[in-house]
Amino acid sequence: MERLAAGDYLLIKPLLIELHLGEQVHYSDHPQLSRVEIEGHLAEIPSAFRGENVIYAVRDEIGHVVGFCWIVLYDPGTGLEGEVAEVYVAAEHRGRGIGEMLVREAVKLFEERHVTLGYVWTRPDNESAVRLYRSVGFEPNRQLVMTWYPRDPSHSS
Repeated sequence: MERLAAGDYLLIKPLLIELHLGEQVHYSDHPQLSRVEIEGHLAEIPSAFRGENVIYAVRDEIGHVVGFCWIVLYDPGTGLEGEVAEVYVAAEHRGRGIGEMLVREAVKLFEERHVTLGYVWTRPDNESAVRLYRSVGFEPNRQLVMTWYPRDPSHSS
């Protein structure tokens, strides 16, 4: 495992595209984008990742990145918070403990940096992700998270 340098975004971009393609189908209320649209959207580091970005990666025996964990650290004024923003392991490398190793490294970073709140978002039906996050100490929270989506103009009253 290694911590990638700031300019190494292109090393994880192909995996990030696969992650977005695979996950978007689970959100029917969100526009479904083509591969080309996702590639365009991810041409540069996503602007939503404001703060200190830390990316851990695992390479295969020939040097290709096969898994990564993207962490964003920021202080909203109440102490340093950390988000595991993205975790992905290429399908052919799953089941080998790579995801757990990556997320454990994120938790280690949270501890080293004295993060006051660390979190990760996932779908409740993503059982492998829920199991992974619980195994390293994340727990479901007691908050109700509500979302707002813009109205479809064709359904305005």
